[in-house]
Amino acid sequence: MNARDIAEALEASIRDGRLPPGARLPTHRDLAYRHGVALNTATRAMRMLAERGLVVGEVGRGSFVRAPGQPDSEALWIERDIPSLIDLTGNVMSLPGLAERFEAATLAVLRRQRHALTDYQPHAGRDQDRAAAAAWLARRGGLPNDPARTLVCAGAQHAVMVALMATTRPGDAVAVEALTWPGIKAVAAALRLNLVPVAIDDRGLRPRALQRVAVRHRIAALYCMPDLHNPTSAVMTARRREMVAALARRHDFALIEDDAYGFLTDQAHPPLAALAPERAWYVRSTSKAMLPALRAAWMLAPPGHEQRASDLIRATVWMAPPLGAAIASLWIADGTAAALEEEKRREAHARQRMAAAALPAAWGRSTHPFSMHFWLKLPDGLRADDAVGAALAAGVRVAPGRAFAVQGAPNAIRLALGRPLRREDLAEALRRLLAAWGRGAA
Repeated sequence: MNARDIAEALEASIRDGRLPPGARLPTHRDLAYRHGVALNTATRAMRMLAERGLVVGEVGRGSFVRAPGQPDSEALWIERDIPSLIDLTGNVMSLPGLAERFEAATLAVLRRQRHALTDYQPHAGRDQDRAAAAAWLARRGGLPNDPARTLVCAGAQHAVMVALMATTRPGDAVAVEALTWPGIKAVAAALRLNLVPVAIDDRGLRPRALQRVAVRHRIAALYCMPDLHNPTSAVMTARRREMVAALARRHDFALIEDDAYGFLTDQAHPPLAALAPERAWYVRSTSKAMLPALRAAWMLAPPGHEQRASDLIRATVWMAPPLGAAIASLWIADGTAAALEEEKRREAHARQRMAAAALPAAWGRSTHPFSMHFWLKLPDGLRADDAVGAALAAGVRVAPGRAFAVQGAPNAIRLALGRPLRREDLAEALRRLLAAWGRGAA
């Protein structure tokens, strides 16, 4: 019996009610004993169930059944807006006047291009949008200005899915940072991929840990976020990037580089796509730097893989929304894109100072002076699930650490500092959290 057989048997028991929601599952060791398999086989089986959203694990407590079909807070589902709540889960940077700029740009684009934008577009994007995107990406040191390799996708989630579809098959192992963007968990579950965690520290992914994972699991790809990693805000050092690129060549796996937040740093280190261009898929979204509503992301594909990527865009969404891509191109051309990035850097810096001053210095934290998010390690006596509940009762929505974990559930919280439109609302949220969690930790 292999890991997939064990996972499918447990999934059947969950879905037919023999294992009801909340039921505690056997430990990995007990599961291995029952089925006569190695411990790592049982661990892989439990990981598959977690990736399918059927179980949740907590360090020190075990694994429990999650209700099938229940909205999964781990994945940070976008829920309906509740005006009375201050939301610190959506990781965007709101700016006063941004909606008005969006309206003006939309009208300007439609005045000039409304007839062209109402028809079907090339699957990889219009030539002018690919050219604008390629020039924009080339501002990132080491990346080429190559419109032929630059494709327009329907957001970063779509771009990452296309890259994984191009480089993996169902059942393949894909390495990710041990704490990672929840979106990759959803994509992996949809594509039936097995995520394998790689240890991280305050300098990002650890290359020696990646080498062990690559050998043990024969990974097909690595998905990672070298700059302002989500959720810890770590920035991978230049030396580590070189080692990761070398490991990818040695063990022949693809690199999928998500540069969602790199614009907030000084971008001094080269992207992986500059160090191993023949196997790196570089993704940069407009959602963080510009506006989520654009639903546009740019993907720099490895040489020779452009047609495959275009075919997959056609198979998944036919084409990215042309209006959003056209607005992004306009903002690149007229300087708005650069101005927005600078405004967001300044605003992120100001909000980081607010959070650092408001939250107890004795609590563990991992962040960066220009990051949109703040990773807070909770003290003994305050469990993450209890902290989430207490925050909600106080009128603040926060993201639990388990949302970002491939295995286990770190006793931590991620705060998306940019979500509230006004700094006053963020200050109020931080006051509420301090009061609610102070009682919980006492």
